[in-house]
Amino acid sequence: MLDQDKIERAERILKAKTETEAIDKALEKVVEENRERLRRRNLLKRIKELRNSVGKIQEDSAGWVMARKERTLFHDSGAPFRD
Repeated sequence: MLDQDKIERAERILKAKTETEAIDKALEKVVEENRERLRRRNLLKRIKELRNSVGKIQEDSAGWVMARKERTLFHDSGAPFRD
């Protein structure tokens, strides 16, 4: 048996004109949310696969930041950066 209070709340929330329309819209929302959940899960799975295929990066991030700073300063002044 369907809960009449829930149907009426769904009607108001979904701005449905009839109970049938409210139920249809509510079911469609569930289907859409599930589709989005699956899409996100597949996306995260693909990101993990790509990360694993690249492997661990051995570079020290502090070295990368300093190298970037040197490149920027060299480009701006025409001379290499010196501490």
